[in-house]
Amino acid sequence: MKIIRIIGACSAATALLSAHVRAQGAGGLLPTPETEPTRAGTRGGNYFHIGIGARGGAMAGSITSSVTGPTAWYWNPAGAATSEGISLTGGVQKLYADLGVGQSYAAASLPLLGGVVGFNLNTLNSGEIKRTTETNPFGERLGGSTFNWTSTTVGLGYARRLTDRLTIGTQIKYLSEGITDASTAWMAADVGTQFNTGLYGVTIGGVIQNVGGTSRAGGALVQRVVQTTDGSQFIEGRRVDLFTRDTEIPVTFQFSLGTDLLGSANSMFGKAGGASTLSAELSVTDGTDIGTQYALGVEYGFKNMLFLRAGKRLYNDDRDIGVSNKMAVGLAGGFGLRFPVFGRDVKFDYSYMGAGALQNIQIFSFEVGR
Repeated sequence: MKIIRIIGACSAATALLSAHVRAQGAGGLLPTPETEPTRAGTRGGNYFHIGIGARGGAMAGSITSSVTGPTAWYWNPAGAATSEGISLTGGVQKLYADLGVGQSYAAASLPLLGGVVGFNLNTLNSGEIKRTTETNPFGERLGGSTFNWTSTTVGLGYARRLTDRLTIGTQIKYLSEGITDASTAWMAADVGTQFNTGLYGVTIGGVIQNVGGTSRAGGALVQRVVQTTDGSQFIEGRRVDLFTRDTEIPVTFQFSLGTDLLGSANSMFGKAGGASTLSAELSVTDGTDIGTQYALGVEYGFKNMLFLRAGKRLYNDDRDIGVSNKMAVGLAGGFGLRFPVFGRDVKFDYSYMGAGALQNIQIFSFEVGR
């Protein structure tokens, strides 16, 4: 099951599948009313759909208009413009219960060049997968008995306040995924903005991610040595690349509308100065390899020290097939703690999200900054 989940998300598997379908001709896999075609799995770098950070996880990813600090380099680079000093964050994510899939990330923000410069690293690892071949379907000893699928993103970004209400941000990224001697790499860019309307605590956020080109899988495992001869007794071995399809990464757009319901100067139901705060955020996400998704997140804060969060994401696909409680898919929750240490805010956050047949996603985050 692990192999199917991991390889199904990779560009190499997409290329092999499309070749298999073409080989079947008219009698092959054709769409029917029961199996309508979708965009799922048609791009590489699908791991980027897995969000980072426990706050975002607990609010079902609906934080584009309110995200701040170094985690903003993933969600919306404009949010990183709020950093007033050096800020660091990191976390680990246990994905899909006992499948052994793990994700980790780290990010930093530094006020520089009239704004904020940031660096971030996001990596996913499949855990050990048994190595098999056509001739050894139950295990291959040569080259090691197991292998790992790894996906990595490295980003460098810049964010800036244009006015006291409007911030913008952008970053360039290097993305790669694959196994040893067989991987694909891309270059891409993100652009985002946040705008505080000043009306009833409403903030608008928008971001477009992964704008880039195409790439092909390469490496020793997609090469072969071909013996050639010029007609004499001399035989020459030449290394040639197997044909792999150009693969795009998933371009994604998210629009978010957030509001302070309680606790801020412009909140709908209360003024600043109280011990409690309450905010909500609604987001819409669309991408080249997913259906339109909707999400709602809510966050309650007490004395700016304890935070309780909940969210729900509507995926609008078939990931709830075989799940007895379909409402639990995309349902999330968590908490956060914030306390001052030597003049800096130290934050710890935890989140849990239901992932249907894949069971659950747990995220632990740690951040230091101001």
